[in-house]
Amino acid sequence: MKNMGTVFLFGAGASYGSDSQNTPPLGDRLFDELRRFNPGGWGAITGSLADQFQRDFEEAIKFIKPQALAPLQRAMAAYFFEFMPSNFSLYFKLAHQIARTKGWTGAVCTLNYERLLEISFKNAGLQLLTAQPAAGKAGVEICFPHGCCHFFCNSVKGSAGEVSFNGFRVQTDGPVIEIHDPNQHQLRIRQDAFPPVMSYFEPRKRTTAGCSFIQKQRGRWRELALGATTIVIVGLRVRPHDEHVWTTIAATSARIVYCGGRSGASEYRSWAATARSGRVDRILDGYFQDEFDSICGEAGILMINSGNQGQ
Repeated sequence: MKNMGTVFLFGAGASYGSDSQNTPPLGDRLFDELRRFNPGGWGAITGSLADQFQRDFEEAIKFIKPQALAPLQRAMAAYFFEFMPSNFSLYFKLAHQIARTKGWTGAVCTLNYERLLEISFKNAGLQLLTAQPAAGKAGVEICFPHGCCHFFCNSVKGSAGEVSFNGFRVQTDGPVIEIHDPNQHQLRIRQDAFPPVMSYFEPRKRTTAGCSFIQKQRGRWRELALGATTIVIVGLRVRPHDEHVWTTIAATSARIVYCGGRSGASEYRSWAATARSGRVDRILDGYFQDEFDSICGEAGILMINSGNQGQ
């Protein structure tokens, strides 16, 4: 297996801490934000189920009526699509440094549904490849094990309001396209009964649309992780039930650099004591912004005084 150098794995905490404004909330605030954004769908969830969502979003999803899953997922995708990064974000700053580090080899993986990482890297002038790069093809590979809000399966469509199905039991497959134009994205969200290629935010991370794409992306994440020398995990809490993520992290011989705040670091230490016994990982106690320079150093990225970058 080809050595991939450094592989980044970003979770919700990375996006939340990547900028000073316009970043998506963490899980404990997501439900309230979705209710404000989509009062006719997410906002219609009340009573004890609403309380459960506020306690544990992933567990509560399992109690949604199966036929309501797809409309709620479309609304969630519309919500995440609206987030846009600034050129002062940590994602942009990281991409800016990567672009100026001669010979840097690596890849980035994101478990997040929004586009902050992708847009930031493109704005910094990096070419992103959403599949295993061909030999000699320049660019930085980006991997989406949970899909993203702007991916759509282009083989099966149904009119919203006229097609109803169990979101956990229906799967579609076929070519996957990216839609970046806001008007086209809104049209697809409103008119197509099938949600974007985006896993449900529930313990099993099941997916309705583009299942083969998701499986290939998860397989690619595993290849990248097992072939890496260093894996930098940013903003991701330990959730062992996400087996496609954590069994791979447990199995890799790569050195892990973990950044998830003090409580995240404590959880990782407890998990790694058993799952990665005998491995020498570096666990950072700060958040993304606090540890940015250390992260770049561990990833072999040259730190450059960027002066007025982003202006």
